[in-house]
Amino acid sequence: MARKLTALALVLAMLLALGGCGGKAPESSATGSQAQSKAESKTESKVSSQAAESKEPASSQASQDGGVLRIVTAGKGSGIGFPAGFIGYFERIYSDPALESLARIGADKSSVEPWLAEDISVDPEALEMTVTLRQGITFSDGTPFNAEAVIKNWGYYVENGSNRFKNVESFEATGEYEVKAKLTEYDNSTILNTCVEGGWMISPAFYEENGDDVVYTTPVGTGPFVCESSNLDSEIVYTKNENYWQDGKPYLDGIKITLCADATTAMTIFKSGDADILLFPDTTQAQELLDAGYHMLGSADAYFPSTSGFTFSSGVEDSPVSSADVRKAICYAIDSEAIVEALGGELYQFTNQLAVPGSETYNDQVAGYPYDPEKAKELLSAAGYGDGLTIKATGSGAGAEAFFTLIQAYLAQVGVTLEIDLVDSAVYNAKRMVAGDDNYDGLIFLQGAAVKERYFDMFGESPTHYARSMAQYDDVNGLMDVIKFSTDEEKVHEALMDFQSKIIDEYCLIKPMYISGYLMFATDSVADSGLMETHKGWWTPADCKLQ
Repeated sequence: MARKLTALALVLAMLLALGGCGGKAPESSATGSQAQSKAESKTESKVSSQAAESKEPASSQASQDGGVLRIVTAGKGSGIGFPAGFIGYFERIYSDPALESLARIGADKSSVEPWLAEDISVDPEALEMTVTLRQGITFSDGTPFNAEAVIKNWGYYVENGSNRFKNVESFEATGEYEVKAKLTEYDNSTILNTCVEGGWMISPAFYEENGDDVVYTTPVGTGPFVCESSNLDSEIVYTKNENYWQDGKPYLDGIKITLCADATTAMTIFKSGDADILLFPDTTQAQELLDAGYHMLGSADAYFPSTSGFTFSSGVEDSPVSSADVRKAICYAIDSEAIVEALGGELYQFTNQLAVPGSETYNDQVAGYPYDPEKAKELLSAAGYGDGLTIKATGSGAGAEAFFTLIQAYLAQVGVTLEIDLVDSAVYNAKRMVAGDDNYDGLIFLQGAAVKERYFDMFGESPTHYARSMAQYDDVNGLMDVIKFSTDEEKVHEALMDFQSKIIDEYCLIKPMYISGYLMFATDSVADSGLMETHKGWWTPADCKLQ
């Protein structure tokens, strides 16, 4: 116990010395048009998971229609009007008032529910997906939302090299409100990929008339608001769409998003009472807001939760971490829970595997690596490193520096010297991406997503992240095939449980440590925004109220 307390003291001291490192604020911006129609909401679910409580104030009788929601955030982005070109989820947050998708993630944070679509089905035998659309919906420029519009929007994704349509051979309109897609293979993620992530709809007429430059900053969709104006360096202004297809919505008169040059300015505006919602404060600011009694919106386990930790160059010949014993020793040597607490406190959720605790992909039988420095020393000795060793850790940015500095203090106590190599984001991505041009050696900071659809980024036949330096195991890749292709839900669940056990307990290929989402705060006046509720990349502007 004395040794554990000493290590934690070092961790906290180093964290204070770093001045409290936090996340970088995202960027984005826009401009405008107008929309219309009606339809009742009918949903269809697929896949299940846990739900989590929001810290946002619930709607009350004091809520009333009207008012302008004021959002403040730091930075700007590459554009908000062309979803096929989006590079981050923050762009979707900025564009959500105007744009909608064919389907959405449900309240359980994993099922898929039709939205602009009325029904979506996949026939695994015929290798065909059928999408039936809601009728009577128009884009904000007055043009109809129909099958031809979907075909053109899907075409934009394909033309822009989206990987969401990898198993789609062709698609066509088979009726005014019906689209069929022919598949090259069955994939459990087909609806998620094509109708949620690749299902955001813009007006084809507006795009064809105005071209890329205008559309990238001008969201013209079917949403509850119309983009009145935008300046990529200052603000985005939305006004109520009087012809929105859901009767009686939206409740707000408008939305104003102020884009600040830095997080400090955004924080000052929020605390002064000149904004209702603050997006993307760093962890130090977030803790200050929590202490002051502000409401943190949603929860870290909203769909596509970010997972942080590190991976090993387990597949690099002659690397010390090519030994499973060394990898396990490193994991036992660090007090993961203490590090997570020091880095993020209640802002981060500890995990010992590539899953959100309690979710459908979480295996509560996984032991993981509880803090045990004596066990670490035994394993190092057995691997031939009883006299110690030196390894490298690669990361980018202040967050990675703080993270590895804390780990460095623990590893030193078991004779492992950790050399921290901080590189710019381009070099980091070149090392972690399979398509990059450089291997990493030792440890590299993990940025992943704790959802089964993204396990294929690192594992399986065609991984895209980290795998160039990671050892590959046939049994793990075989489980990936079951998770991806099987129509038997019980077999998929069993494969998910085995997958977690193998990559953590058996092979120790990666060391996930915490789950995090976008940090967002609101005043008591905001109700039903949906921010960080079901998916970290979108919200419910049509339902939002001021009270």
